[in-house]
This record gives sequence, C-alpha cells and structure tokens, in this order.
Amino acid sequence: MATPSTQPPAADRPSFLKGLFAGAIHDDLLFPFPPTLDRRDPDEARTVRRLIAAAHELRDAGLIDSARFDEEETVPDATIRAMAEVGLLGITVPREYGGAGLSSTGYARVFGTVAAMDASLGVVIGVHAGLGCKPLVLFGTDEQKARYLPALARGEMLAAYALTEPETGSDAQHIVTRAEPDGAGGWRITGRKHWIGLAHKAGLITVFAQTPTTGRDGKPTRRPTAFLVRPDMPGFEVVGTVRKMGIRGSTQAELAFRDCAVPADHVLGEVGRGFGVAVNVLNGGRLSLAAGCAQSAKLVVGEMARYAEQRIQFGAPLASFEITQRKLSTLAAEAYAADAMVGHLGAALDREDVDASLEAAAAKVFASELIWRACDEMVQVAGGRGYVKPYPYERMLRDARINRIFEGANDVLRVFVALNGVEGPAERLQELGAALKKPIANFNAVAGYATDRVRTALGAATDGVDVRLHRRLLPHKRFLEKHTAELKGATQAAIVTHRRKLIERQFVIERLANMAIELYARAATIARTQALLDERGEAACAHALSLCGLFCVESGRRFREQRELLAGRGDEVDDVRREVAAHVRAAAGYDADEAVLDARPTPDAPPPPAAPETSGAP
Repeated sequence: MATPSTQPPAADRPSFLKGLFAGAIHDDLLFPFPPTLDRRDPDEARTVRRLIAAAHELRDAGLIDSARFDEEETVPDATIRAMAEVGLLGITVPREYGGAGLSSTGYARVFGTVAAMDASLGVVIGVHAGLGCKPLVLFGTDEQKARYLPALARGEMLAAYALTEPETGSDAQHIVTRAEPDGAGGWRITGRKHWIGLAHKAGLITVFAQTPTTGRDGKPTRRPTAFLVRPDMPGFEVVGTVRKMGIRGSTQAELAFRDCAVPADHVLGEVGRGFGVAVNVLNGGRLSLAAGCAQSAKLVVGEMARYAEQRIQFGAPLASFEITQRKLSTLAAEAYAADAMVGHLGAALDREDVDASLEAAAAKVFASELIWRACDEMVQVAGGRGYVKPYPYERMLRDARINRIFEGANDVLRVFVALNGVEGPAERLQELGAALKKPIANFNAVAGYATDRVRTALGAATDGVDVRLHRRLLPHKRFLEKHTAELKGATQAAIVTHRRKLIERQFVIERLANMAIELYARAATIARTQALLDERGEAACAHALSLCGLFCVESGRRFREQRELLAGRGDEVDDVRREVAAHVRAAAGYDADEAVLDARPTPDAPPPPAAPETSGAP
C-alpha cells in the first residue's frame, strides 16, 4: 500500500511568510535559526559530505567537463554511470531500497554542489532523483517501490516526470492527455508531452493524464491520474529532442502516447488523485533549485574576485575600483541572504508542523534572480573575455537563465505568493474572499500547490519565543517590524481600493509579493547571523555582520521603492502602461515613427525594393 501522509491539515500548520501579510512576525518559526545538519543529524551529515566529496572526485577525474557537455550537447553515459556508482542518483531513495534516504535539507545540499559544478548535471539529478523518484517514494505501493526503486537507486534505469504539454504547459488540472479504461483493468493513454528531461533515456516515467471519474455532485467528470510508464509499453514514442540556449548537456524530449497500454498495477496513487502527486514534489524542487542557485552565486563571487584581482586596467587591478567593489559586495551580501533562506527553508520542509510552500516559492524567486544577476555581472567584469569561448562566463550566463523558468516561472510565483498572502486579510470582505477562491485555485494549479489547501491560520503579531538579538542586529529587526506593518497596511489598502478587481491588478499583486519576499529574505538573514553570533561570538563574526548589515539596508531600500509605488501615483503610471500595451497589442508591434528616417515617404520618393521570394516556411 502507498504510505499515507503524516502531516497535519494545512489549517493547523502556520506559515511565516503568509503571516507577514497580516502584520505578524512569527519569531517562533525563525528563532532560533535551525542548527546545521551536522548538529541535527550527524549521520546524515557524514553521508552528505561523502557524496559532495565524491562529486569533486568525479570532476577532478575529468568526468565532469562543463565545456564538453555544452559543446557536445549531452552528458556522456560514462559520467552518469560514475554518478550512480558513488550514490549520487539514489539520494532521495530510502535506505531500505538501496538509496541514501536524504532529508529535504540533505538532498538540497548535495544537489546544490552538483548544480554549481555543472548546471546540466543539476538537471540530471533534479529530474531523476527529485521529480522522477520522489513521486514513487511518496505515493507508490510497496510492490511498485520494491520493483523499481532499487534499480533507480543504482542508476540501472533513469526516472523522468512527464507533466508539461504543448497546449497547457504544466497546469496539471487542465492537461489534455487522456487515459481510458481498456476494459480489462488497464489503461490506454493518448496525448503528447514536451520539455521532458531525461525522457529519451528513462526506464520509468511518471505520466499524467485525465481519467474519467465522478465529481462531488455525482456527475461524470475527468481528473488527472498519475501512471508509471516504461518505454517498452506499446504505444509509447520519443518523438525527438530540443536544442537549447543553456543547460545544453541535459536533454529535453517530446513524447507521444498513441493508445499506450499501461497495466492496472502501474497507476501511481489513486485514480483521479494525480494532481496531488503532480504538485507534492514541487516544494522540494524549489528548495533544491534555490540551493543550486545559492551555491552557484557563491562560486561566481569567488570567480569574480579572482579575475578582478588579476586583471589590470588603467594601471591597477579591476578589484581596486569602487564600481567593481559594489558588484562584489552586493552579490556577496545577496548570496549570504540566499544561503540563509535555503537553511531556513530546508529545515522547515523537514518538519511536519509548518506550511513552507510560500517560503519555497519566495526562495526560488530570490535565488534564481540572484544567480542571473551574478552571471551577468561576471560577464561585465570580464569584458570581451566574458562574451567569448573558451572562457566559461558566457556559458554560465546561458545556463543561469533557465532558473527563472524552472519549477514555476517567477512571474507566476509572485502572483501565488501575493494572492495566498492576501487571502487571509481579504476574508474580512466577504465578496473578495469568495472571489479569491477561484483564482487562487487556478494559480495554485499552475504553481503546484494542492487545490485542497486549507487557509493557514494567521493570528496576531507575536514574538512566539524570547528573542535576544545582538545590538548590531536590533536596528535591522526594528525596520523588519516596521516594514511588516507597512506590508499589512499596503495589503489592506489594496483590498479596500480594488476589492473584487484586486485579482486582476497584477501590478499591485507583484509589488506586494516583492515586498513579502524581501521581508522573508531579511528575516532569515537576521536569524542566521544571530545564530552565528551565539555560536562563535562577535569577534569571529565581523564579516557575517557586515554581510547582514549591507543586505538589510539594500533590501530595505528595495522594499520602500515598492511601498512608494503602491502608496503614491503608481496607478497613474500603471494606467499609462496599460494604454501603451493595448496599442502595441493592437498594432502587433512597436508602431511609432522613428527619429532618423521619415516613416511616411514623400510622393516622389522611389518605392522600397520588393522583398526577395523565398521558399519554405516563413
């Protein structure tokens, strides 16, 4: 039988980030900052260190070669076999099935190391160990686990996860692939999937399809179901693979299912309950992605510092110029904050008494945008060398871009964070509370939150625990409290001003989300710094205090910018944005006279030359 969840209902699990929208800082969810894995579980920490060391050995042996992976657009089978041999492919598989059985924190730390070494290998592990193995671990029957998990842990077969479709993207509720009963207890799947990582090599693929079932009203309807599909099942086909801007060593495939025959014992979980399977792994996926981006950002800061010290311009190292120092200091402070978010989020996801889904979305947004800025600044500092091969910087930039799309596009995740945060305060307006239910359900479907999610209790602002902060952290905490109250005020103002139309005001929603994400990042940074001070003392934490101080000040400035847009004349600017966008949409283009050449030729001007005839598709 599948292992049932032991988590309490969501209504009983508080959320730190959601509380911020109601003006509540739940210190008991943040202080004391979670101890490191070495203190929480020394045995697991030893396993994580062993796996990290093994990854470094593979790189030193030449089996991890990012330039080669990128140029050849593949990860060689020898590298994947070597990863399997050292246990890197079984990190999410329970020990009883031959894996490492890592916690969310342990998995994220190993993933972060590998992804920072090579982004394509990060995809391999993320797809196989995360998206591929996790659904089976969480929802598989004992028979399914015994049949497949040992082979997956050993790397004898790879796992994949087929949700995304050409028509609907990753919206699990509205996929169009269908599965029909075959009359003999099995199923026939018909449809297409695309962007499916590892699918061309996978021996087991979790596939989602709409199946006939009965709705709550007793009427026939369709709901998604998860199936375990092997490539040897009749009707399965890998149509082809795609070429990409970055992460070129990884491979994404298009799949076709033409009455693909799936036995009854290959249903994963319950019929009609595939949505829960589809989204359950995404919080962990967002944690691991944030960990990969944070670890990568640390490496970029180091590479930038070394390059800037060695590169002489105008008779001095680039690192001696203040503009370069601004880049280095800002990125180092933001990497420190991202690392704190990963540390807090990992521990939260390992607990069963909190709801960290919004924190996972916020950490993913923050860290993925950080690594993009870091790689872009690295290219800038490297100048011409940043733009050409064989220097690695242009590849790093290309590889970084996908992170803002993976595991939920950042634009969409901002909408999720804000709408879920606003929902609690909006309950005071019955009409808006009711109106939010449908868009939140729909947005959650795309972002990966469960549709049966119950609203998290907010409660009043409270310390929760006796928090004693170092004197240099007290001003940052006071501003955190002040800004949390301002987020509450901005949330209430948005509700009162826009009422039912708030769900359509994405300019407002985006700003509220940005404010909340900054507050979460700042809170995690303060808590992490206090933990270091408690452990090591002020003298040993001078650099950490500087990183924390710089980040808090710059985060506060970004927060105030968003707040002022909400409180000032943002609506007037937004009206102009809508007007310009409407014109561009209607014209299907730029549609403004250019400054150099008259767009309306005089009558005696010769006609423009005719376009040459071409053959083939336009």
